Amino acid sequence: MIDLLQRNVDQEDGFATGELCMALLLGEIRSAPATDVLIRCLQVEDEMLQRIAVRSLQRIGSPAFDEILELLEDPSLEGEFSVMAIESLEGITLHDLPHHRENIEDRLRIDLVDRKLPIERREAVAIALARLGISEASETIELLLEQEFPDGNVFISEAHDLMTEYPNGLPGHAEDPIEQVVRWISDEILPGGELDLSIIQQQDPEAE
Repeated sequence: MIDLLQRNVDQEDGFATGELCMALLLGEIRSAPATDVLIRCLQVEDEMLQRIAVRSLQRIGSPAFDEILELLEDPSLEGEFSVMAIESLEGITLHDLPHHRENIEDRLRIDLVDRKLPIERREAVAIALARLGISEASETIELLLEQEFPDGNVFISEAHDLMTEYPNGLPGHAEDPIEQVVRWISDEILPGGELDLSIIQQQDPEAE
């Protein structure tokens, strides 16, 4: 499955139902060797594949978190890619990995106040802190809104509201059973993004 998915990513042939399911299953079996190709899937201009890759990286855990944290050391990382990489780190809630949890929290706290980073990345960090239940960051977010965004910022304000309403954080969509995810795919919806099956069917003439 890894080789087939890698070939499609390299050739940019488009992704039919089979390729999407392979990316999903690699996460379900927590295939550490699939980490590299799934990270590359985050960079492919296919929203469906991106959403599935985020879920799969969340479920893989330790090796995926190591590689993503290393990627995020680069302050010039492209904004949209960094947003999905940060969301992938939210999968720490699925694993008992205290060392990784500490490293992830440290990375998020540093990025939150780094003005050199793209704003999309800092917004994603604020949301991730809220979803993970890191309520101690609430004061920092308040100061951020006051000092840097006096006219408001929708995403950072949403993060602050989430921290207030859900101090213990929110469950991620990676916790949903695969059967539910398959049903979402058939209904054209995947948590975190819209799925348009007409696109899949155009790529796969045998799809019904």
